[in-house]
Amino acid sequence: MIKPFNIQSQGPSEGTTAIKDQKMVINKGKVYPVCYRCAQVPKYGLYDGFRIRGMFFCSDCQQELYSADQNTPEYQEFLVLIQGLLF
Repeated sequence: MIKPFNIQSQGPSEGTTAIKDQKMVINKGKVYPVCYRCAQVPKYGLYDGFRIRGMFFCSDCQQELYSADQNTPEYQEFLVLIQGLLF
């Protein structure tokens, strides 16, 4: 089933779409996800990162997660974000 979404126009070819708290950027017919953690569009497009339950994490945040020490605030931030998605 296709769910409807709202587009708030920012110009003739750009807009922002919100689907279940996930934002996507539409630019000249191309749709780019926005990272759930850093709110940036991934530099290599749609497949530059991973999704958990429909929320997108860019490859930069993915690398930060992999290299973060378990005792750092960045790692704890990731845990809170991912736990919020899973539970």
